[in-house]
Amino acid sequence: MGRLLCQVCAGPADRTEDGVLWLLKDHRDDWVGWPNRMAVSEPPICVPCVRLSVRVCPALRRGAVVVRAGSYPIAGVIGMEYRCEGDRTVAVGRTMVEYGDPMARWVLAEHLLRRLGNCALIEVDTLVTLGVEG
Repeated sequence: MGRLLCQVCAGPADRTEDGVLWLLKDHRDDWVGWPNRMAVSEPPICVPCVRLSVRVCPALRRGAVVVRAGSYPIAGVIGMEYRCEGDRTVAVGRTMVEYGDPMARWVLAEHLLRRLGNCALIEVDTLVTLGVEG
């Protein structure tokens, strides 16, 4: 995620002058302008791995979309939150925190988050049918 490598093959993710490619579950009905401003923990992807992923990943068979994000700054982490209880530290649960949040010092990071912006949606079928190799 930090080096923008493909989440499947670990090669370079697809990148053009318009941005970097992400493959996400389709949640267009969640809010106007989705996925702009959304934090993602999934790394980007290359075009050949889009084809493979939509074929073999059960979660993506229910609906997936390819997103070309023009901006994708590192925004925070997902991890286990802890708190002090007396003289010991106890796990509270998994949480997402943005960098700069005072709670970040209580979170043991598991996944890096990037916030997507300037997004263009590409239908998976269109990308695969066109054989775009970016």
